[in-house]
Amino acid sequence: MREVYVGRQPILDRTLSVLGYELLFRQNADAVRAAATDDRATGRVIVNTFAEIGLDRLVGPRLAFVNVTRPFLVGTLPLPFAASDVVLEVLEKTALDDDLLAGLQHLTATGYALAIDDFRADDFERIDKLLPLATYAKVDVLGQTDDELRAAIAAAERCNVQPIAERVETRETMAHCLELGFPYLQGYVLGRPAVISSRALAPTTVACMELLTRLSRPGVTFEDLEQIVRIDLGLSYRVLRAVNSAASGVARPISSVREALVMLGHRQLRAWVLLMVLADTSDVVEEQLAAAMTRARMCEILAPEVGVSKDAAFLTGLLSTLDFLLGMPMSEVVERLPLDADIAQALAEREGPLGTLIMATSAYEVADLDGLSATSVDLSSLASAYLNAVAWSLSTVPQARGA
Repeated sequence: MREVYVGRQPILDRTLSVLGYELLFRQNADAVRAAATDDRATGRVIVNTFAEIGLDRLVGPRLAFVNVTRPFLVGTLPLPFAASDVVLEVLEKTALDDDLLAGLQHLTATGYALAIDDFRADDFERIDKLLPLATYAKVDVLGQTDDELRAAIAAAERCNVQPIAERVETRETMAHCLELGFPYLQGYVLGRPAVISSRALAPTTVACMELLTRLSRPGVTFEDLEQIVRIDLGLSYRVLRAVNSAASGVARPISSVREALVMLGHRQLRAWVLLMVLADTSDVVEEQLAAAMTRARMCEILAPEVGVSKDAAFLTGLLSTLDFLLGMPMSEVVERLPLDADIAQALAEREGPLGTLIMATSAYEVADLDGLSATSVDLSSLASAYLNAVAWSLSTVPQARGA
């Protein structure tokens, strides 16, 4: 288990209402600036935002401004989220060439909004090539004269681009920017970057790499992919979170890992796994993984005892340890995932046939005789299922960890 972090700084309009938040890479809770601005940093911001913390928690209904490096802009690395969710910031150091312009044209044609970072009126190449594609232009107000700032505003507005004054550090600077006519403002006087954190259950790198390898094979089936995802708790959780993102267009709750994979599709799944690898995923503690896998397998074996599908039972058992692993109430875990109502009820309230399985297996794990007697699951069946599940997890966990 580890903590993941995303910095968040507001961008306000002239009435001081929030237009959106710039999302920033942060290494830890005390960081005041990004430790890196490379591809990995961008990947971590995307994974932490969409697959861990949640976009709603970070920005609510407002825009998310994300700094993205060249590979994401030209299509070498994927952007696995809906165009309506974000504004992509093109950094000043990004080299201008035909490949970049083609990538930006493709992104804008598919609905993505662009913001030009560190925009200046005397940067004629960026004005001619980038400004017609942009929605916003961020203007660093420190170190520029009033004439230069007015020229930047005028250049942006000629292309119907909204200028944003950034590095607004004092009340005097804010008042001056409003006087100059900036419609949007960003800076310390308006709000310093706040660091938002969440506990993360990362998948193993080995599982991610194996999944990428399978995805590259012609004719790969969702059943093939499920065999990898279902034996890695972190990967299963991330897949469910990805389905829950706006990009997936989820229309109904799911009841199995395979159903989640089908709803994502090969392209979106490949995009998310690439980003997980890029974001430097880490291994789960083996004992925690083994416990989760043992319970999932027990539930799968015992599914006929309570009249539920084996797939639903396995997924319910797998997820039933997440409250402990993530350090949050199960009700909050359930809210984060697009689960079938029966699975959600079993996890949050221990009700229904799937809830009976969770109660029975968890009671058996700790020899809780009172808890066992409160369920309808036969004790001999539990004992047999437990021995089978332990043997299975002993071979499965090393496989998931690449041992």
